[in-house]
Amino acid sequence: MTPARRARLAWLHRWVGLVSGWIAFAIFLTGTLSLFDTELTRWMQPETETVPYGTQLSLPAVDRAQQILRDSNQAGAPPSFLLLPDARDPTLRILHYDGHNFVGPILDPRTGEKIPARQTEGGNFFFNFHYTLRIPSPWGARLVACVAFAFSAMVLSGVLLHLKRLMPDYFTLRLKASLPRCLLDLHVLTGSAMLPFHVIITWTGLILTAENALPVIQLGHEVPVQEASTTPVAPQWAPEASLALMLQNAHTQLGASASYVLFDAGKATFYAIRHNSLSANDTSVTFNSQTGRLLNTAPPATYAEEAFFIMDGLHIARSMGPLLRWLWFGGGLASTLMIASGLVYYTARQKKQTSASFQLARRLNLAVMGGLICSCLSLFILNRLIPTMWCTRNTLEVIGFFSIWACSFFLSMALSPNKNRTVVCWAIGLAGMAVPVIDWIMVPASAWATSLHFTVNSLCIVTGLASITSLYFIPSNNSHD
Repeated sequence: MTPARRARLAWLHRWVGLVSGWIAFAIFLTGTLSLFDTELTRWMQPETETVPYGTQLSLPAVDRAQQILRDSNQAGAPPSFLLLPDARDPTLRILHYDGHNFVGPILDPRTGEKIPARQTEGGNFFFNFHYTLRIPSPWGARLVACVAFAFSAMVLSGVLLHLKRLMPDYFTLRLKASLPRCLLDLHVLTGSAMLPFHVIITWTGLILTAENALPVIQLGHEVPVQEASTTPVAPQWAPEASLALMLQNAHTQLGASASYVLFDAGKATFYAIRHNSLSANDTSVTFNSQTGRLLNTAPPATYAEEAFFIMDGLHIARSMGPLLRWLWFGGGLASTLMIASGLVYYTARQKKQTSASFQLARRLNLAVMGGLICSCLSLFILNRLIPTMWCTRNTLEVIGFFSIWACSFFLSMALSPNKNRTVVCWAIGLAGMAVPVIDWIMVPASAWATSLHFTVNSLCIVTGLASITSLYFIPSNNSHD
């Protein structure tokens, strides 16, 4: 590679990374957490811990769920769907979309009784943030798609820049070197060590977000206004035929237990997730919800469709087994750390700069990245501290999340970067160690018997300790090169 071409690649890598890096950090961090969105929702609703893993769905619970669906239909509610018990969540959930989140009652699959669980967006908050940044549709999804394109350019240019030293970079990490050298080693190490993961996540994300980034390809699917106006209003979507019998027949047709059920006008479609698989292609069978008659089964996917489902499965990891999902979690943390170290390296290597834009970049590093980590931990704390029966507590959790993040912005503008770094690191450390303490005080001891609480609380403690430790083991920005 000629020096001129290498210089152009370095310029592209540096400026595309700086412009989109802060948003990419937020996308990767929340996307990593959303790998365990179902488990986080269960942790944030400790009332559901009364239902042990492996609980089987009983006939009274199915009948109770069907009655709730009928009552909702008669009340004019939008169509609901069922999340059936599985290995990740043993409860029976009846959900509908309220314009912001999926809400609805949670039933005990053994008896059909409602579980008085607290209102919370749970892990779904991180999933929504990952692909919309909580920006109204369709602009949030389009912004995420644009960042995905920018990140793909960063990955490609980074690989080309470090291609000659790809193998040595696996074994280079000088923690006692100056701050720029230490950060560059960390940036290159996390980039090269998890390079296959970065490529998989980047390009599958590009394919999944292409429709949002290029909305012109949706024009062929738009429904004319005149045709839409003739659509019947409030069709009968709740099942009138026996839901239990349809579940039994669906199990026979699918060869596996149904994972969720979608209801439409006169139809009930049962889906079975292909567990321990890389494909997100869920097998399905459809019944007439009013008579219980079998209508059709989903035809086998074409090669092109199956390729898309595999890319979808590789990105969202919904049907992966626990081991592979933990591997994806580690890859997501490596990607997040790679972005963070790259952003801080840019400011650390130019510490003699005094321009206003450079000082703003230093402050934004702490405000965006440190503030987001602190806000995520604070969301868990707010989940425990806000009274359980408050009807708007899920909204208060979200408001608290963004309020704490906004405070980090004001703090970064008011304090010098070095002082702000100390404050943010201690805030993250104290929040991380406060989560298990507050959880132990507010949640019954019986919930701690599960590995879920131990895992979530342990990760919070590790995050807090890592933040405080970084103040003492990572060199300050005043170090010389």
